[in-house]
Amino acid sequence: MATLVVHTLEAGRAFLPERLLFNDTTPTNADRAYEFPAHVFHLHHPGKNLRMLWDAGMRSDISTYAPAMQAAFEAYLHPYVREDAPTGLSRNGVTPESIDYIFCSHAHFDHTGDADKFPKAKIVYGAGTQSHVRPAYPIDQGSRYLESLFPEGRTLELAKGDFKPIEGFAPWDTACDFFGDGSLLLIDAPGHMPGHMIALARVEGGYLLLGGDSCHHEAHLKEYVPGGRMGFGMHEDADGVRENISKIVEFAKARGDVRLCLAHVGTYKDWERVVLKEGEGMRL
Repeated sequence: MATLVVHTLEAGRAFLPERLLFNDTTPTNADRAYEFPAHVFHLHHPGKNLRMLWDAGMRSDISTYAPAMQAAFEAYLHPYVREDAPTGLSRNGVTPESIDYIFCSHAHFDHTGDADKFPKAKIVYGAGTQSHVRPAYPIDQGSRYLESLFPEGRTLELAKGDFKPIEGFAPWDTACDFFGDGSLLLIDAPGHMPGHMIALARVEGGYLLLGGDSCHHEAHLKEYVPGGRMGFGMHEDADGVRENISKIVEFAKARGDVRLCLAHVGTYKDWERVVLKEGEGMRL
């Protein structure tokens, strides 16, 4: 069976106020901020000699984001980037020109990076992304998104029909087996926003569940139920988010070979090889 080799980088940091993460905040702590990293996962397919990214982090120059996004930066996000993905990759011997695909879990600023710095990469988005965010800036002056996220001739958006019935991965009925060898299964998982997707990357010993922005705090994996503490200020469809998280938890609990890798949760060493030991079960 084809497997991938996965390493991780950090490409930027930002802040989320507690009131957006939990619904039981008080006036005293509502504006208390949680600092979160933007994890980038480098996927290498040795059998096909392909290099890919799952999410691309933040742009190195924050001023290049749309003015409407700048307003959110000033209000609460306050992002900063010590090192962007192209720089981190290059420092570890991987040139940005060698990246074949960038799979964006969704189109938010901290996941899409700068496509111009990966001139040969195809940029892959989930179904419904462009109809939700385009026209973007500068065509739509009020948009938080950038038209440059979708380079002509290099943008690939999955369609609903690309997600085919798949067995052995309940509770998901369908997935896109992107390379046709089971090494990377893309799963439609809207809720956070239209087009959001997650992935199962097959590695030695099991799977890494690349969860994107399914949630923003480890506690949400236990508190997503109605009446729980989880806040939905960062999500567009609360019911969709609950369904997505419940499926993730159900899948991971049913197996002993899954490690959950969220975009903003967990701690990794620089260029750490992300592995899973057989029987280890879900962990962040």
